[in-house]
Amino acid sequence: MRGHFVWAKVGAAAALVLAMSGAHALSGKVVVNDISQPVYLTAPTGDSRLFALEKGGVVRIIANGQTLATPFLDLSSKVDIESERGLLGLAFDPNYASNGRFYVNYIDKTTLNTVVERYTVATPSSNVASVSSVQNIITVTQEPYGNHKAGWIAFRPGDNQNLYIATGDGGDANDPNGNAQNGSSLLGKVLRLDVSGSSAGYSVPTTNPFVGSSTTRAEIWALGVRNPWRNSFDRQNGNFWIADVGQGVREEINLELAGDPGGHNYGWRLREGTVETPGVGGDAPGLTDPVFDYEHLDVAGGLGNSITGGYVYRGPSIEGADGRYFFADFVSSRVFSFLMGADGKPFDLRDDTAALLGGTGLSGPTTFGEDSLGRLYIAGINGTVVVMVPEPETWVSMLAGLAVLVTVRRRASRA
Repeated sequence: MRGHFVWAKVGAAAALVLAMSGAHALSGKVVVNDISQPVYLTAPTGDSRLFALEKGGVVRIIANGQTLATPFLDLSSKVDIESERGLLGLAFDPNYASNGRFYVNYIDKTTLNTVVERYTVATPSSNVASVSSVQNIITVTQEPYGNHKAGWIAFRPGDNQNLYIATGDGGDANDPNGNAQNGSSLLGKVLRLDVSGSSAGYSVPTTNPFVGSSTTRAEIWALGVRNPWRNSFDRQNGNFWIADVGQGVREEINLELAGDPGGHNYGWRLREGTVETPGVGGDAPGLTDPVFDYEHLDVAGGLGNSITGGYVYRGPSIEGADGRYFFADFVSSRVFSFLMGADGKPFDLRDDTAALLGGTGLSGPTTFGEDSLGRLYIAGINGTVVVMVPEPETWVSMLAGLAVLVTVRRRASRA
């Protein structure tokens, strides 16, 4: 009985630790606040630096808690920045440590087209890249409108040769030229290109879903997107998260599980989230519904008006963060997260705005980012970059709880 009583107390102390540490486990810590209109954050594998993409055409390095004065890459002379144009995507080759390759996606100032280029640094540890190493991978003819350029690019974990590219429908309202549902257009799509060669250009992966199709271009991996803004791959399992900015009523998040052969049609402009697009929408066979969507602020309970896609957290353990998908809304300046259930549906939607942004001064969240360790960052249009860390009170609570636990164990040893 005495032993049972002692271990019951030990169990109670352990429960106290969990209860005290889990209440407010997340916090945001300002890293820097001097990035000009940041639109993306990323890092090469195994690298301690964080690279910040500025809309105006500059790639900055954040190292040891400060922004280096000299840009890593300056393309401002050839990047158009009107409306939603700009330098919009950055991806490091999975083998960057050995080959020094990285890729950018921007809107060209002269042609107003989407351009994806490769650059190579002689030494991967270098803080400055040479603009003369440029190689064109693909140029996508754009619409004359200034919006819906997307621009995200990335490699899927475990795939060292295929680059994914999100293009957006090119604008204007209602996708007037029907690009997103047009298989002969590369706009309103996610593309997948083999960039493993050493020369300019690309090849089409033989496993792309529309290889051999007479109606849909072979470069296309998925279609029916409007303005997929800041997508991500789950670094643990390779799942593909596609956040798509809505038009007038709903914002959406699509999920493609690792191993999926691709070829999904996510519905735009026929559908906006889970509803028909007002005035121009409809339905078609084979559309893939989002895994999560939300209403705009003019509807009671609406979360925001312009989604900023995020990541599933896989970084250093933070109580209450592991395995959650974090996303934000640019208009409402709020941050949310949820878990995915075994049934493939999200649950436990949580508003993390106060915990992550409170007191940081960050507004208008434009992007999330991961460093090489999987730590999660958020950047705001105002130039502030925040890293997600354990809430300070969590550590105090955990230490207090552990002190109780140690005291109980000492009493147990005397009993």
